[in-house]
Amino acid sequence: MTSVILGGLSGDGMKGITPLIASVLLIAFTIAVAALYSGWITSFTKKTTEEVKEHSEKRVTCTYGGIAIDDLKYNKTTGNLSGTIENTDIITLGDIDFEIFYTNATRQELDLNMTLGPGERNAFNSYVISMNSSSYDKIRVITNCSNVNDEVSSSDVVEKT
Repeated sequence: MTSVILGGLSGDGMKGITPLIASVLLIAFTIAVAALYSGWITSFTKKTTEEVKEHSEKRVTCTYGGIAIDDLKYNKTTGNLSGTIENTDIITLGDIDFEIFYTNATRQELDLNMTLGPGERNAFNSYVISMNSSSYDKIRVITNCSNVNDEVSSSDVVEKT
């Protein structure tokens, strides 16, 4: 009888892994992979839960926000836009800015760097790059609460020379 030598063993002496050892190795491998992923899944779940909680708290808080712009005037000579902004509700609003929407579908943002407490009213006077009633559609005041804003059309702005 002729035998083939593989890896130093004759064909007669070679045996496969027993099903019991294969099962143990498979279970050990599965547990190792699960241990690696469990740390990541735990971290991911905790981070996602915190983000959802933060966003939902902000959204609930922002439902108590309101803002109004009034008495807008644009001075064509100086290029200044002036008026008043009022917090009309019960939470403090920050990051108050203006967006000017032009008829050519462009937008300009004016950073007022303003915060208003509940019921507080503040005047502003900001330089605006070439604005006249035929070049813009509307002006919007925005806040740190995405659902709290106010806007006026170009016809609501008094132009002075």
